[in-house]
Amino acid sequence: MKALSRVLPALLWLAAPGPAPAQDARLTVGGSSGLLTLPDASTLQRGTFAGGLAMDNRDRDPLGLDLLDASLTLTAGLASKVEAYAQGVVSRVVSVPELPPMPPPPLDLIVAPGATAPPRPRYAIYPPTPYVNKRGTARFDDWVPGDLTVGVKARLSEGARARPALALAGELKVPLTRSETDLMSGAGTGGWDGALRAIAQWGRDPLLTASARYTRVGAPARGDRDITIDAQGRAAAVDLDLDLPDRLEVGLGARRSLGSRVAAVLETSAAFAIGSRTPTVDESWPLDVLVGMQARLGRARLTVGVRYHGHALPSGERRVSPVAGMIDLTSVPDAELVSYLESVGAGASLPLLRSRSQRILAARNTGPLPAGARVLPDEYGIRSEHQVGVVMTLMWVFE
Repeated sequence: MKALSRVLPALLWLAAPGPAPAQDARLTVGGSSGLLTLPDASTLQRGTFAGGLAMDNRDRDPLGLDLLDASLTLTAGLASKVEAYAQGVVSRVVSVPELPPMPPPPLDLIVAPGATAPPRPRYAIYPPTPYVNKRGTARFDDWVPGDLTVGVKARLSEGARARPALALAGELKVPLTRSETDLMSGAGTGGWDGALRAIAQWGRDPLLTASARYTRVGAPARGDRDITIDAQGRAAAVDLDLDLPDRLEVGLGARRSLGSRVAAVLETSAAFAIGSRTPTVDESWPLDVLVGMQARLGRARLTVGVRYHGHALPSGERRVSPVAGMIDLTSVPDAELVSYLESVGAGASLPLLRSRSQRILAARNTGPLPAGARVLPDEYGIRSEHQVGVVMTLMWVFE
């Protein structure tokens, strides 16, 4: 909340009267008309189209993730008070600072005879990219696709004095890939999401806007599996779904013109997990503060901003791992995996192991470890680093 208290005076300054407005310099990273990432209640005129490129860089806890989305965006005015928009993430880069000390989903947990499985939670995740780990790619030119978001925004009423203008938007997010390799690189959840957003706007220039979006998160692509070996050497598998929470995102923003073609913009936004979910370690909600500029240059519309992630977990703090002492077998070659599991009495689990899963073993006697195996540490450290990111859009408007 300290970050929000610092932002409020700046929002009030932006709301004070300024020079002539920067006309039509308002297209968000998400594709709709608005500020930096938050929409306002306006819509493009009928027959007007805007398309271009967007970049969104953000840091997220608790794993110290650095996410970069490169997107193609399109907005079209359909009627006097209705616009449609779309954003497709053509390259999503997710950088992970280290091999996760608690392997994320999809997790195959093998329990050898005499051992016990630790209860959930067993790992930390960032729900929009739950499968990301150091074993994927983090190269922009590998072109890992993300998701396609399509939406429609309708202006419901015009504002007057203290009464705000109101708008409503509906969105559908579709995964562009369900490839196991892409998911572990951070492509997304592999599921379909639906969202509804309410928007209130006071004034035009200066402008104040508030919005709330509720996202119903669909079923992700993969869950976990527990494989237990009994004393007679028989294996039984239990599949555990990965339940991701819905999200409530709220935001406040302001824009003030600095001239006929340039405007200053300030936003603050937060996202909260809502409803049931698979329990995870170190659950955290992000609070972002963004400051930037919008400019109108002929048909071009340029938006540039800096994002600060202001609700970081205590970086460097050491905590006890829920899977301490277990054996991570994910990187063990198949031939060595077969012989090792048979040596610890867990060979019956082999037919039940899934493709491209994270694999850990709970066993009383582990013996010499095969190449590629590692003992999961007793403790892990919180990673909250490099909390500054950049957002940018470059659009062209055609009437």
